[in-house]
This record gives sequence, structure tokens and C-alpha cells, in this order.
Amino acid sequence: QTTTILTVPKSTKNSSTCTLGPGEWYQCPAYKPSFTSPVDLVTGRGGYNDTALFLGHYVNFTEYNGISYNRPVAILLCTAVVFGISFIMLIIKLVQSCRIIYLYKGTETYFCNRVFGSWDFSIVDAHAAKLRKKCIQKILKEELGEHVSNQSSRTPKEILQVVLIRTVTNLFVILLMIGMTAAIIASAIYSWKQLVLLSTNAKGLLVPIVVIFSIIVLPIVFHIVADFEKYKTHGERVTMTLIRSAVVRIATLIVYIFSVYAAVQCTQDSELQIEEFSVTVRNRTVCIPCWETFFGQQCYQLLLLEFLFIALLTVILETVRNLAHKACYKRVQDTRFRKFQPIFSKPSFILSDSILDLVYFQLLLWLGFLFSPLLPAFMVAILVIMFYVKKFSVVWNLEPDNDAIFRHPRMMFLSLMMFILIVYIFAFLLVGYAVISLRPSSECGPFQNQSHMYSVLTLHTR
Repeated sequence: QTTTILTVPKSTKNSSTCTLGPGEWYQCPAYKPSFTSPVDLVTGRGGYNDTALFLGHYVNFTEYNGISYNRPVAILLCTAVVFGISFIMLIIKLVQSCRIIYLYKGTETYFCNRVFGSWDFSIVDAHAAKLRKKCIQKILKEELGEHVSNQSSRTPKEILQVVLIRTVTNLFVILLMIGMTAAIIASAIYSWKQLVLLSTNAKGLLVPIVVIFSIIVLPIVFHIVADFEKYKTHGERVTMTLIRSAVVRIATLIVYIFSVYAAVQCTQDSELQIEEFSVTVRNRTVCIPCWETFFGQQCYQLLLLEFLFIALLTVILETVRNLAHKACYKRVQDTRFRKFQPIFSKPSFILSDSILDLVYFQLLLWLGFLFSPLLPAFMVAILVIMFYVKKFSVVWNLEPDNDAIFRHPRMMFLSLMMFILIVYIFAFLLVGYAVISLRPSSECGPFQNQSHMYSVLTLHTR
């Protein structure tokens, strides 16, 4: 009987033939943990550990009405098709972006097109027309300011002051990222040792929580830091904050995946095992069972927790800020507390952060869909729910985005398309390394008893 995620698994542990101790909870072949708490749904462990959600659940071959189906080959071919289609779509978008840059290359032509071609003549609503007018004014103000600032020059004293300030701020940013790296590694060592020894599901959430906390809090700090760096235009400040936020997201995943790789090294008979991630019970090294399922669980946890954090922050925090704006903004205007009035300003929809969230979800999907076949279905459901959550917040709590950076074709190409391409290459190399270099688990998954995942392809091409 095929197990699906909708089936609540039941424990088949036989206490008379299987004695479990520290670090031995997984050694009984008949042992399958039962669903005990909502934490299992968030972690993907417990009763959901051996379901269709993760790769370790599937077997080598499937036979239906006498027709055999080679699942390992199908999984690898589907993975190749997904990466191939994604690459083709990226190239098409890059070509379109290059074409837009070429059309708007001349400054005079660009401003002419912006002035005479920005209006949307399909607008019939007065409120929508007012918003469009305000948007065009902000874009022209930003781009004219950028054009004027590029023609102006700073004095040597101002240049020295800017260099010193940005040196200090960049050192501060580097220290923050070093601290983030140390926090992720330390939490990974602690939580995954607890997982191996005690099969504790709740403590396994410590690592993704640290990762998500980093990618949510650090960009806020970067926004504050950029205010002190004396950029000429608002666009330059937003661009630098965006670059730092993108680097943080990629850096956290690199450190996180390195920690996962170190945790599963004992399953690879490798001499590169890291002692801090090793767990020894009764003079032997205990490994995390079924590393394919383990990695799929990490991507699943990051995806689900990122969505929950964004949804809660969008609904709760932005609603509270909007209520504070309505209650306090005008009241403090003519009082001695008017210097705190900007704190109660109405929150705006930050387009750059929303785009980074979507790119981050896409990266998790590229990394995890091989190890969690149902992850794309979860992604579709999450994006639909997030759309309506964002729509509610935009309609009731937020004002239009003040950052015109993503409406500038050149900036859109540099900050978005190149970042997506880097993310794609990063995911492709990691998944390719897992397929080519890592040895599949011997006790689970469709690739068991193979030296490498790609071996199933070589067997059928001989």
C-alpha cells in the first residue's frame, strides 16, 4: 500500500524484537515513528519521515498491471528537464533585458520616452490615475537626481570622509556575516547531534530558524547602515542594500548546506569527516540515516518556515504599523514629540524585498525538488496563499513603493536577472555534485545499492 502525505502514519515498532537506545532509534527496520505533534508537520520528521513527500520513501522499480516503471531513471530525467527548461527561460529573459537596455541606452532618448510614453491610457479610475501620476513623478525625480549627481563631484575632504565611513560600515557588515556564519554552524552542531542521539524533532528546527532570522533581520540592519554611507541618490542606497541582502541569502544557504554536507559525511566513507559533526555511541560513529530524506527535510523546513515568518510579519507587523500611523501620526505633528513623527509614517510596499523572497523560494525549489518530489506542489500552494496575504496588506496597510529602482530597465537587469542566473548556477552545481559525487544511502531511496545516482543511467546505456 502506497503511503502518501495525506495518510497519517502509524507506528509499527515491535517492542519484543527491537530494543532502542541512544543513537539507535533508527536501527530497527520495523520502526516507524508515529505522528505525535504539529511539530512533525513543520519538520517533515516523525510520522512524515517515510512518506511520499521525501525521496527516501520511494523504491527502485514500480510495476503496475505487468508494466515496469524505472523510477530512478525517471527522477534523474525529470531533474534534467526542469533545469533545462529553467535555463532556456532565463536566457530568453536575459536577451529581452539586453534589448531593453539597448533601446534606452541614450539618456536624451530615455527621458523623452519616459515623459511621453509612461502614461497608461487604459486607466479609467480616478484613484488609479492619481497613483500612476504619483509613480511617474517619483521615477522622474529619482532618475533626474541620479543624472545630475553623476555630473557633480565631491571635494577631496568629502571623498575622504565617505571612504572612512564606508570602510567602517563594510567592516561592520562583514562582522555581522561572520557572526551569522558562527551562529548557523553552532546551532547545526547542537541540533543535529540531538537529532541523531534522541530523534528530537523540535530541536531540529533550531537551524532553519537561525537561517530565516538572519535573512529577515540583517536586511533591516543594512537599510539603517546605508543611511549613514552618504550615497548621492536614493537609488544607490537601495541598490547597495539590495546587493547586501542578496549576498546574505546566498551566504546563509552556502553555510547551511555546508553544515548538512558535514553532517552526512559519515555516510560517504570519506576521510573529510568533521569531528564537531560526528556522533559516537559505544565506540562507533552514528550517522544520520537516509541523507536524501534528511536534505529534503531541510529544504522543506526552510520553505515552510520562511513562508510562515513572512506571512506573520506581513499580517501582524504591517497591520500594527498602519494602526499606529492612523492613531499617532497627526497627533504628534504639533507637539514636542514631532521629531518622532517619521516613526509613525505609513509603511510602504518594498518591492525589492518581495522579489528577493520569490527568488529565494525558487532557489529552495531548485535545490530540493530532487530530494522532495512533492515540494513543487507545496511551492504552488504557498505562493497562492502569499499572493492573497500580500494583496490584503497592500490594500489595507501599505502605500505604493517609494523605490523606483526596479522600474529602471538597466537596474532591473543588473540587480534581478544576474542574481537569478547566479542562483541558478549555484543550485545546478550543488544538485549536480550530489548526483555525480555522493554515494546514495544503502537503506532507503530508489538509488540504494548504487555507487552514485548517475549509475542508473550508465547501466541502461550499455
